[in-house]
Amino acid sequence: MMTSQANRAYEIADTYRNKGVPVVLGGVHVSLMPEEASSHADAIVIGEAENSWPELIRGFRNGALKRTYSCSKPAEKIPFPRWSIFDRSVYLPMNSLQISRGCPVNCEMCSVPQTYGTEFRMADTAKILEDIGKLDDYLFVINDNLHLAKRRVRRFLEGLAATGKQWVGLAPLSIADDTAYLDRLKRTNCWAMYIDLSPWISAGLNERIGPAQIEKAAMLLDRIRERGIKVIASFVFGFDHDQKDVFDRTVGFARANGIEEAEFHILTPYPRSRLYERLEAEDRLETRDFSKYATSSVVYRPAKMSARELYDGYIHAWKEFYPKETHEETAKGLVIKTFACFPLGKADLVNVPDGGWGDAVRKKKAEVSA
Repeated sequence: MMTSQANRAYEIADTYRNKGVPVVLGGVHVSLMPEEASSHADAIVIGEAENSWPELIRGFRNGALKRTYSCSKPAEKIPFPRWSIFDRSVYLPMNSLQISRGCPVNCEMCSVPQTYGTEFRMADTAKILEDIGKLDDYLFVINDNLHLAKRRVRRFLEGLAATGKQWVGLAPLSIADDTAYLDRLKRTNCWAMYIDLSPWISAGLNERIGPAQIEKAAMLLDRIRERGIKVIASFVFGFDHDQKDVFDRTVGFARANGIEEAEFHILTPYPRSRLYERLEAEDRLETRDFSKYATSSVVYRPAKMSARELYDGYIHAWKEFYPKETHEETAKGLVIKTFACFPLGKADLVNVPDGGWGDAVRKKKAEVSA
């Protein structure tokens, strides 16, 4: 489970345990809050499960299930999911894969170091490239900070280029400081990068740092797009330096720099992150209802605006950036329907069933053509 799923997961777990069915819980939230999770399960798995899960299964079969299984040695091989068991007609034809774990940066709002450690660990490149050949034509490389280790990922990128598959990944804006590396990414058929532009852009827009930061960001974004790589930008609202005009200024920055897709989030202090610990020490956490820890609710007291102003500004940014025809008001709130950065062409859509995401992509393609 992830943090935002914890309440529902515990509800399901408690229901089955009351029926005498053994329950095992694992995932990021369990690794962050093991004592809490343990009260809802017969066994919990802390950390990476590749090595712990076989031991757990053996214990279960032998009637000797332990309360806690913990990752004593990180996995060297990261197996791919059995995609064949899913009804692929209701999913985008894209497979996600993880080729490394761990991040040494330890950003304040991030829980990756607490779950995967601070050492960058590369998976077996030959095995991953072999498996990629069995996947769809579009890939999502979900690593948090793959580009910190450029020399170590070079072999993977060269092998990825040979597959001819198109892919999207996550990266810091600083990748554009290295034009040779950008050129290498383009040769690998990278069609988009998901780039977190906060809190550095936010600090510049709030004049906490000089305008040079904003000017450099615009230049780096241009470098990326000059190579045909689209930008999916992530913006976070709610930093202590954010003022009430940050929402309009952020949308203005995104438009001025031709960003194709943008995501807007509310700063969320995940358990055990440095941000959570700081806000807890400052007595600013307003709720520990983890169902609200999904980057779309305000769970703490902002510094320079009210919680209501932060939430309203967040919704305002979504509505201002995307045209009205993409908005859909639902019982659970605003939904934006857009596929501007997905590379499906008309030929790809021929065999896609009618309805769902297929119709949405067809509509988007028709609008772009018009």
